[in-house]
Amino acid sequence: MVDDPFWGNLFRRRRREEDQLYEVLSEIPIFKDLSRRDFARLAGILHRRSYASGEAIVTEGDMGVGMYIVLSGEVAIVQKGVGETVIKLATFGPGDFFGDQVLLDESPRTASAIAQEACHAIGFFRPDLLELIEHNPRLGLKIVMRLSQMITVRLRQTNRLLKEAREIARKAGEDAGKARRAVEVIERGDEGAKIGEEIAAVESEVSSSALPAGGASTGDSATVQGSSAT
Repeated sequence: MVDDPFWGNLFRRRRREEDQLYEVLSEIPIFKDLSRRDFARLAGILHRRSYASGEAIVTEGDMGVGMYIVLSGEVAIVQKGVGETVIKLATFGPGDFFGDQVLLDESPRTASAIAQEACHAIGFFRPDLLELIEHNPRLGLKIVMRLSQMITVRLRQTNRLLKEAREIARKAGEDAGKARRAVEVIERGDEGAKIGEEIAAVESEVSSSALPAGGASTGDSATVQGSSAT
């Protein structure tokens, strides 16, 4: 049998693509340490997607369907701000992934993912995971367990960051309170100095107005003279 160059090239190219895909996905936590056999079963329910520059991969507020793994290109994660402003939260490149939480918890997207250039991605969607669990419980359960572990770690990190933020806010509040008290003390000190100056000025005026001009020196002279005469 003569080998057909066309089919030979096609199979070799497909094999290279599978190897590249396995290399990328094996670094994703939920697929990590899967055997080539497990991966072959999983590959049949993954979806390849291509996006043009500026195209939305997911949109904030839409119901989440699944996660995406970036194969090539760049994706920006953005969120609506005040008015027409847009807040850029993160930028993802090849090997990065997002949206994994909706595989377990079907909920609206909290941010949009926008292709910053032409890019390729792999989609792994919730209906496919449910189908996998039904037909291959062992593999499906393994992926669900990995997802749960990832979300647990993420929650711990979030709680730690919230705790640190609260501590920073508390210290900032204490520092602000100290600063306010210091200002109040300074202001009270200034007022006290002013009051002291005013009291001294009044005492001076009272002393000056209590005696006629030159009276003190005349009295002193008379007393001295009288004593001397005696």
